[in-house]
Amino acid sequence: MLSHIKKTEKKNIEKAISENFMKLMPSFYEMQSLFLSGVYKRYGDLEGGHIVIYFARDLHLQILRKREKDLSFNLSLDEFWNNHKDIHQNRQKIISVSKNTGLPKETTRRKIISLIKKKHLKKGEKNKIFWEPASDLKSTYIKVIEEQIRALSKFVYEQFKILNIPVPFGKIEKEIKKNYSFYWYHYLTVQLEWIKFWQTQLKDLEVLLIGLQTLIKSVNLLSSKIDRDLDSFVLGKIPKNIKINQADISATSISEVTSIPRATCIRKLEKLVKMNVLRKDKINKRYYLSIENLSSNPNFDFVKSVKTTVSIFSNFSVLIFKSLVK
Repeated sequence: MLSHIKKTEKKNIEKAISENFMKLMPSFYEMQSLFLSGVYKRYGDLEGGHIVIYFARDLHLQILRKREKDLSFNLSLDEFWNNHKDIHQNRQKIISVSKNTGLPKETTRRKIISLIKKKHLKKGEKNKIFWEPASDLKSTYIKVIEEQIRALSKFVYEQFKILNIPVPFGKIEKEIKKNYSFYWYHYLTVQLEWIKFWQTQLKDLEVLLIGLQTLIKSVNLLSSKIDRDLDSFVLGKIPKNIKINQADISATSISEVTSIPRATCIRKLEKLVKMNVLRKDKINKRYYLSIENLSSNPNFDFVKSVKTTVSIFSNFSVLIFKSLVK
């Protein structure tokens, strides 16, 4: 047990992820694609969705604080619908939302007005703005969250395997559902931090979601053929017999997965080509990762982005690992 607890220290988790990068990244990038695609499909706008995540996190925090007065308070996914109706949410200032999302203050103000008009956010007494999922969307909400919990559980499970800690997939999924608001508050916290990082890097979250699809294809191809650590991947050390253009993807396929209009996908893909992050096949017009330029691209610091991602999500892994190991 003590050896398992030691393995779940952040430095050990970061080391394990870095050394087993190709094994873990398929489940991670698929989890992120599912999360961001879900946000886009619900709100039609990733910047607006980012703001909703901020308000949703506050709701889960207020539910979580019920435990301070009642240690037996039920935080489960099954009870979420009853819990959120009896919660007093904090009043949020636009400048705080802007700071936590990385969006400009005026953009934040404009997006919040739009979200209120579309009834994704609500305005209460004294102009207090808050998030409250609509009752008629309960079944849809639960289905979406269950899919996200399953994807998260898969990513956590893969990390446990790397650390040689025998925790069944079903136990992970069950634990997250049982203490849903606890885990979801922390999960949304790392998502906010990660999305904010990409907002500052790209200034365009649709580019992030679209770029993820090409990355997923590349990682899936490489993980099935080689066993590489993080440094080998970002330095482009791929065996010559592996052709990265075999992991190409079309704008149509990306549109189908993300629900982003095909014309927008093409425009954003071309932006990534100009940044030298992607290449475009002149014959079939499909796109693939420019892997040989990952570590030396002056337009995009891929090494920093991946290492920052590992650091951010290691924080959440530490939390969930220690809860499960106990």
